[in-house]
Amino acid sequence: MAQIKRKLMHRRCIESYGFLREDGLWDIEATMQDLKTYDVNREFDNSLVPEGSPFHDISVCLTLDDTFLIKEVSVSMEAFPFPSCAGAVPSFSVLKGTRIGPGWNRWLKQTFSGKVGCTHVLELFPVIATTAFQTMWQPLGEKYPQQVPMALAKLVNSCHGWSEDGPMVRKLVDEQVLDLPSEECQ
Repeated sequence: MAQIKRKLMHRRCIESYGFLREDGLWDIEATMQDLKTYDVNREFDNSLVPEGSPFHDISVCLTLDDTFLIKEVSVSMEAFPFPSCAGAVPSFSVLKGTRIGPGWNRWLKQTFSGKVGCTHVLELFPVIATTAFQTMWQPLGEKYPQQVPMALAKLVNSCHGWSEDGPMVRKLVDEQVLDLPSEECQ
């Protein structure tokens, strides 16, 4: 098959980080930058966004406790296409006091739909949620070992890798780390 020539036109960079703070809380951050490989004139004022400069530059930081309860929220918009975009930032303060867990992403979409939220900020929250899980999983397992079997049980059948008949779950059952309900009980 012949190689088709391509020209890069747009690049979206999303990065996320998880930090354990000295006070025992967790900071989970995600950033997004949209970059064009050509100059862009913003429609609202015809201002120039030079090639390689961020068209969007958005950051979110959530401070969590060990139960994934959101203690602090910080949303920053350093670059955006329309003058009113940053007006969405204060609305995200309602996240304080909510907990990342089952149904959280669905709740976010409902709460911040339409003119209340920002599509690009909302795209960062699932990234933050999975980064929080990846950041906190092992340290919390070591801190609260009695919680590990229950947490593992919630992962069974959540994806292909955690399939109840897959090698990872079988290994955990064989090692008596995980107990699956018998078929008679289902």
